[in-house]
Order: sequence, then structure tokens, then C-alpha cells
Amino acid sequence: MTALRSTAAAQRLQSYQDRFANGEEPMPEAANLRAWIDENRDVFHSVMECDLKTCAKIVYDFSSNGDVVIGGESDPARQTEIMWQQLADANAPVGIGRYREDRICYQSEQFKNDGEARSQHLGIDLFAPAYTPVFAPLDGVVHSFADNNLHLDYGPTIILQHEPAEGIRFYTLYGHLSRESLDGLYKGKEINAGELLCRFGDFPINGDWIPHLHFQIIFDMLGREGDFFGAAKPSEWDIWESICPNPNLILQMPENVTASRGGYRCNRV
Repeated sequence: MTALRSTAAAQRLQSYQDRFANGEEPMPEAANLRAWIDENRDVFHSVMECDLKTCAKIVYDFSSNGDVVIGGESDPARQTEIMWQQLADANAPVGIGRYREDRICYQSEQFKNDGEARSQHLGIDLFAPAYTPVFAPLDGVVHSFADNNLHLDYGPTIILQHEPAEGIRFYTLYGHLSRESLDGLYKGKEINAGELLCRFGDFPINGDWIPHLHFQIIFDMLGREGDFFGAAKPSEWDIWESICPNPNLILQMPENVTASRGGYRCNRV
């Protein structure tokens, strides 16, 4: 999840930066794409067996080290045990990691570029046991897939391409999967809304994290295949927010799953 892979992609990203500097929406197509997703929200299939619109959840704060710690030098086995007990006590089938959260676990050199860490989360995390099934929220085709098998990377990853209407194209990313989730995939494979797409992975295969799905919407893949930037530099947030809007546009959870610019406390609902 480092450099861009083509001159054209780098030029597009520069154009987004230039537009933002001029006070414009960084990605010119972004407003129309967000509007289409919002207008069609009622037809999206849940990505999990539980109904994310209604089920109980614990929304976690990973902007500082609390009861549950992710990434870094933490022990994923021990942290998984702690989280699962909290979810069981709350009778909640899923834990949530927030969009836009400035995470302490992304402050290592692995996530730094030019001295600033890519620490602000571009996806939403759904925490549940390994091998939890994941369903496609809408029709699409396999854009790309890969096993990003570095420590604290995505592990097995699938990216779907969606073209549901004329002039509408965007992508959804599914990270931290089981290795078996990649079996039988090929570029262009059709995936129907509601179809079983993949399953949550377990540590260490999933990048050595507590089992969870990283779900992300992407409006421009910037020439990348099989992975994408999962976090942004805080100084560049407004640009990356235009490229990767809030995944809750599709997930539609009623809780506050978007981090504010300030502090936050764990919210059990």
C-alpha cells in the first residue's frame, strides 16, 4: 500500500490535489457517485448475516489504547479474547471500527511517508469470528484480488467493480479475509448481490489482526490491483475522503460510526 503504479494515476491524484487547493471537490465525479449510492441505499444487501441496520453493536475507539488494542505489538489472540467477551456481554454480534478515525496503531514506520503517518482510517471495520461469511452488497465483477501477506497488511483481499448504471462506476474492497476466500476467483467473475463472496480471516493469515472485515468504497483505484490505501495522512484527508467516501453509505448503520476530529469514547448500543 505504497506508491502509485502508473503515471496516469499519479496525474489524476495531482489533479485532485489541485482541485482541492482551488476550493473544489477533489474528485469531480465524486458527488454524482455518492448521490447514486444514497439514492439506491434501499436495494443494497447486508454484507453480514446479521442485519447491520438493527443488530446490537459495540462501536470501538482505536484512536488511543483502551480495553481492546489492535495492531502494533499487541497480541491478537489475547485482544480477540477480550473483544469477544465484551461482545458476548453486550449480546452484540459485531464490533465496529470507525471511518475517519486517526488510529494509534498506524503510527509506526510501516505507515509513514515523508514523515507523516497514514493514520486516518478510510474504511469501516466489522469485527466478528474468523470465517464469518461476507455477502456482496450489490451486483459486480471481480476487479482484482491478492494475498497482501505482510504483517499488519490486508492479508487476502478482494476488490469488486460495480457499474450499476450508465456513467456510474465504483469499487468495494474486502480485506483481512481467509485464504480460501481467493479460491476460484478470476478477474471479471460476476458476483450477484447477496451472493456469498468471502469469509473473515483469522490471525496471522489476515495480517495478524483480531478477525474482522475491512470494508471500503473506492471511486478511483488509481491504477492499483489487489489492494488499496486503507488509511490516509490527516493532512490529506479531504482529498482521500473524496476518493473513498464513508462506507456507511452502503452499510447504513444508524449508530455514529464516523470519528469526529476530536476525542471519542467506546459507545455500546
